[in-house]
Amino acid sequence: MAAPMYFYKAPPCTANVYRLVGKNEDALTYALGHLMAIDDGFMLEVLKEVGVLEKVPGKQYKAYREDYKVYLQERREVGSSGRRDIVVEAGGADGLRVVIEAKIGRGQPDACQLLRYTVGCDCSKHRREPAERTRRTWGDRTEKFLVPLTRDTLDQNVRREVSSKLNGSGIQLRPAQWHQILKVALDRHRELPGDLPQSLFLGELVNFFREHYEMGYYDREVLIADVDRTNAKIYFVGRLYVGGMNRATAPLYFAPYFTKGNDGNGLAHMSRVLHVDLLDFGGDRPLAEEPGYEEWLRRVRDEASKRFGDFFLQRGEQLESHWKNYWTTGLELVLKRVEEEERSGKRKWGMTRTYFLDQPVPIRQTPLKKVRNFRQIPLGYGKRLTIADLIALPVLGSEPPS
Repeated sequence: MAAPMYFYKAPPCTANVYRLVGKNEDALTYALGHLMAIDDGFMLEVLKEVGVLEKVPGKQYKAYREDYKVYLQERREVGSSGRRDIVVEAGGADGLRVVIEAKIGRGQPDACQLLRYTVGCDCSKHRREPAERTRRTWGDRTEKFLVPLTRDTLDQNVRREVSSKLNGSGIQLRPAQWHQILKVALDRHRELPGDLPQSLFLGELVNFFREHYEMGYYDREVLIADVDRTNAKIYFVGRLYVGGMNRATAPLYFAPYFTKGNDGNGLAHMSRVLHVDLLDFGGDRPLAEEPGYEEWLRRVRDEASKRFGDFFLQRGEQLESHWKNYWTTGLELVLKRVEEEERSGKRKWGMTRTYFLDQPVPIRQTPLKKVRNFRQIPLGYGKRLTIADLIALPVLGSEPPS
């Protein structure tokens, strides 16, 4: 079913929000809100992906499918409360309310903005919203969520401040990133028959997202990268891949190409990318045999746990399990590699893009191999390669996808 959708500065209910003028932030959020309104399946998958709804096998969330509304640029009050990019209400007066605040590019919301949309900000810039107004806005709903949607991870200081001030309000913070939305759109697009209007709009969202915004960060579906013996252990044991800063991309899947010296030389596995973030492995550190090394290592582990542990816990049991059972081990393996390479003078480490991966999945019995080396794959191959192409390839690097 399609939901009623309310659009500011327009008639109360409009059937189409694709008045996509320019390349600004509003246009992309209009497109996202429109799709959530016309496709209840897409709406539910988005809410599951960002951690608002649980991913319970077989659960249909029928009440939410049959009774939900989408508000774009909601401005029910005036003054300090501002406008909310997307609001989803479902399940009646005691059901669900989700406020989505979206930023594109490197944009980040500050704590003041997020708090004004929820419990009110008590900084000196704005008058604090009366508690009664907040109560009326959110009502007696049992499920209340605030979702900052950004390209990069939400600033940790903002997350901590907002979480602290939301404590006791019943409103839960669920930071999300745009690559999660892109993943849902691609998956949903593959599920639906191509002649459905929802399928056509999903394809338009993906194209609009990639072509009309400064979103080169999401320019590929699959990232293929050389992985030597050391990185192969980090991949299989720690489910991480550590790339250079020149890899400014957030793919949906990672496919390691095992270089000469690895068992199963070639490309035969892939993993879903669950999170991408920047880690700083630079700075002065003692060598392993020197005094103070263990203390330094403990501080690094504690900081990683503090910075990422809470974030992963907010995203559900799956990421909590990965954090405890794999990613902490992977970070220790990376730190060992950092020490060895800096000691030998091979490399000086600094800020590094780190890919947090799901379990490795075999994609073929016979690994794909190249004639000489990985970098001879045609340039167009990497950016247009889909997961379907990867599985179907007879020979790696023979012809780029059309």
